[in-house]
Amino acid sequence: MKEIVKNRREFHKYAETGWNEIRTSARVAEILSRIGADVILTGPEAVNIETLKYPIELTEERRRNNMKRAVAQGASEKWVRATEGYPGVVGIVDTGKPGPTYAFRFDMDCLPYEEVREEGFRPCDEGYISVNESCVHACGHDAHVAIGLALAKKIKENEGDYCGTYRFLFQPAEEITLGARSMVDKGHLDKVDYFMAVHLALSAENQPLPSHALACGVRDFMSCRQLDVTFHGRAAHPCGAAQEGRNALLAACSAALNLHCIAPHEKGLCRVNVGQIEGGVCTNTIAPECTIRLEYRGEYREVTEYMGKRVFDILDGTARTYDLTYTYVDHGEVPAGRSDEKMMSFVEKAATRVPWFEKVYFEGNLGGTDDAAAMMNRVQEQGGLAVYIGIGTDITEPLHNPKFDFDEDCMEAAVELLSETIKETSKA
Repeated sequence: MKEIVKNRREFHKYAETGWNEIRTSARVAEILSRIGADVILTGPEAVNIETLKYPIELTEERRRNNMKRAVAQGASEKWVRATEGYPGVVGIVDTGKPGPTYAFRFDMDCLPYEEVREEGFRPCDEGYISVNESCVHACGHDAHVAIGLALAKKIKENEGDYCGTYRFLFQPAEEITLGARSMVDKGHLDKVDYFMAVHLALSAENQPLPSHALACGVRDFMSCRQLDVTFHGRAAHPCGAAQEGRNALLAACSAALNLHCIAPHEKGLCRVNVGQIEGGVCTNTIAPECTIRLEYRGEYREVTEYMGKRVFDILDGTARTYDLTYTYVDHGEVPAGRSDEKMMSFVEKAATRVPWFEKVYFEGNLGGTDDAAAMMNRVQEQGGLAVYIGIGTDITEPLHNPKFDFDEDCMEAAVELLSETIKETSKA
């Protein structure tokens, strides 16, 4: 079995959700060490823990349990200790020759639900189904990590063909919040000339990219803000003094319905979604509290501000209607971003030298959010160029489906593409 496939399947088997990726981080660091990376930064050296103090709760107990599990599942105790219970790894390869500084982002976290376990599903049939409860790599991040390690190995083993410095950022918590920001705040995106990120199974011309297809970059990122909103009512017996009750559950349901009725904005893409609702105490008591977890997204700042105003108009109106109050936890905003067309041109030219890619689209579709945008924005603010590339691959089900799997041949092609893009930038 090819090393890149072996690595991908290992990370798939030991999937870990955001801010819990300690085994993944330790194995990435161990492999980078074996490759011969010049610098390996883990834990508080890779992520800014000050960024996480609100709202992420990485308690000592949670970190200790994640470290214990990582060792039990075969990770190096040395590298587990090095994380201090904080996920994230930065590997640096310095060729010792003058040249640009490159940064590459590879996200590591999985999604928080069960993987399908049935005959005919390859991870199940071939023994790399996720062993961790409510953890599944259904967004290709296992492949991204394997691609990053393979690229680092290729550059290190062929340093004579490259110049400059290469930073490999193995990022935690892309699916939730603050993963990229914690690395930006640590300074790992400062003084970067070229930034690249890849993602499997994107689209072009609003159609999924199959195997042998490529989108050289995407420019339709949306920002995303996540809120946990709790309505505070008053308990009462529904058949006794019901008029004394203030039903937080009904308020939450009303808010959820109205949030999904926000009109679109003509300037650009916008989305809102209520993903969870939790509340009430028992069947014969008016619910005193109920929480909804929601997000809203916008392609441009004007759209985001419009969405934010409408969301809070609805929350305020709901509270008045049901004569109760609400509080909320703001998990922060992931910004929008746009690939640089010049960088997309480099990718387009590089793709002509990678035979696996038979259909090349200059621009693809994301139509959603990825916090790689925070890294891209930082690089661009300092005069560098950034690109977010869509790698085509045949898939079993869409992204975020628990039966998602993909054509593993795309991973070697992605490594070759990134390598050739590096060479293309050297001609600039």
